Amino acid sequence: MKLSALAIVLALGLGACDTPRAPEAFETVAITPFMGAPILGDPNAPVTLVEYASTTCGHCKGFHDQVFPDLKAKYIDTGKVKLHFIMMPTQPVAIALAGEAIARCAGEAKYFDVIDTLFDAQETLYAAAQNPWLLQQELRGIGKTFGLDNNQVGSCIDDKGIVELTRAGVREAPESITGTPSFVIDGVKLELETLDDLSAALDAAIAAAAQETSPLQPT
Repeated sequence: MKLSALAIVLALGLGACDTPRAPEAFETVAITPFMGAPILGDPNAPVTLVEYASTTCGHCKGFHDQVFPDLKAKYIDTGKVKLHFIMMPTQPVAIALAGEAIARCAGEAKYFDVIDTLFDAQETLYAAAQNPWLLQQELRGIGKTFGLDNNQVGSCIDDKGIVELTRAGVREAPESITGTPSFVIDGVKLELETLDDLSAALDAAIAAAAQETSPLQPT
């Protein structure tokens, strides 16, 4: 039995609140995390929107709550755009990494549902961050919702392969990605202010893709 890496980081680095408790030990068990690219929408959609974001980023939560539902309904659910989500952990990094681990261990089909839950639980996780035991219980609760027991949650959070995969995504991000959330289409970072800006960029990309795939007109 062992304590998770997340628990050690939090116990040493986040200070104390009301009677903080040590996290509970768990048994390391075999896990089968999803290690591919998280794609939301039709994999054959003509346009790929890459989102660099973190479930511990306040601006990312704002986008998730206020903009993403309309974006999803207009572009992703209609098969025009697929979203490639890349985790770019922000402070508290340990919580972002733990969330990504749980999402991957929940499996490809549930990955984005876990991401949604982590955004919805952002304030709760912040509030629990100073008490390692309480934070552990919150993360375990999210894992349980998606079919993971306590040992699986601990093993996923401690899994070096998942951590390295996440770090690789950060290393491979374009130099232009300096904050979260950031969006890229065809290798070009979008400078966005509003949903209208994002819609204009997506509409242009969809039109360009349609033109590329349309049959040649007779001359």
